[in-house]
Amino acid sequence: MGRGHLSLTKGGLLLRLFSHSDPLSEVRHGSVTHPTIRATESEAKLPGSARKNSKLPQRKKDAIQSLGFGLLNKVAILFPYNFWGGDLDTFGHLTEDPSMRGEFFLFYSYSSISGGPLLVALVAGDAAIKFEQMSPLESVNRVLEILRGIFHPKGSSGDDYDILAESIGDGRVFFAGEATNKQYPATMHGALLSGMREAANILRVAKKRTINPSQKFNNSSKEDEDLDNLFDTPDLTFGSFSVLFDPRSSDPESTSLFRVKLGGEKLDMGSFSLYSLMSKKHAFKLRDVDGDGNKMTMLNFEFGVRLVGRKGLSGVAESLITCIRLAK
Repeated sequence: MGRGHLSLTKGGLLLRLFSHSDPLSEVRHGSVTHPTIRATESEAKLPGSARKNSKLPQRKKDAIQSLGFGLLNKVAILFPYNFWGGDLDTFGHLTEDPSMRGEFFLFYSYSSISGGPLLVALVAGDAAIKFEQMSPLESVNRVLEILRGIFHPKGSSGDDYDILAESIGDGRVFFAGEATNKQYPATMHGALLSGMREAANILRVAKKRTINPSQKFNNSSKEDEDLDNLFDTPDLTFGSFSVLFDPRSSDPESTSLFRVKLGGEKLDMGSFSLYSLMSKKHAFKLRDVDGDGNKMTMLNFEFGVRLVGRKGLSGVAESLITCIRLAK
């Protein structure tokens, strides 16, 4: 059974629970004493035939041996007010010392159910053994020290979780995962909830972009017009495909800007263009392939080229475009 200490300290109310080997012990809550009894092995007799087969199967013993046994203690502290946020149910703590990784590694908030700002800190493993050798005051001071480190950190804050959760690329790249969830970091359900959050964000952005197809694929921006003007005089053209070479190099391995123009009369929305980077050597090899379908197959499977829209071009591509524009 366990023996409990109830102590009033400056930090709040401390409840320490730890193992006790006495067969008869007492747990005190204020001025009320609750006797508790534990049975010894000799007293725990099984009746009748159950006693004959009371040994556990070996596979059960092996499983118990493999799992092992651990020590888990708790410290409950009642604070003057809730400083950790009413929307937090749990939060964790990591230590740099591997031997103390179980030291107050998890905190449970009972504010919503206890009627007061109550935190319960868990300590396990080797740290729990050392914890039992501490006085109640030392325990409280250590918990408060850890809480100060969590809620007054150096160089980071809860806002960092929100920053990690922000989408980038004009709402084209979204971030999910436990590290983007300020309410439930380092948890599986935190990761799951963040995925649901981002799914909703993606749907919201997609709905905003559901506009007239002719507007969606219309290359009307100044950037698109400038790029289209460059492709008016390509270095290499074949069918729907056009290529602009790097004016700074004649090396066959040098990078070229590749464009495929799709749509036209076959689409009510008009034409639109997709781009990519490829070597000059690959551009000439692609030119010699018959049929647009075969060319696209070579692009995807042999060259590993991924076609993107104008805004999807990388910084390398933008730099190449600038050089081509200056050379024209």
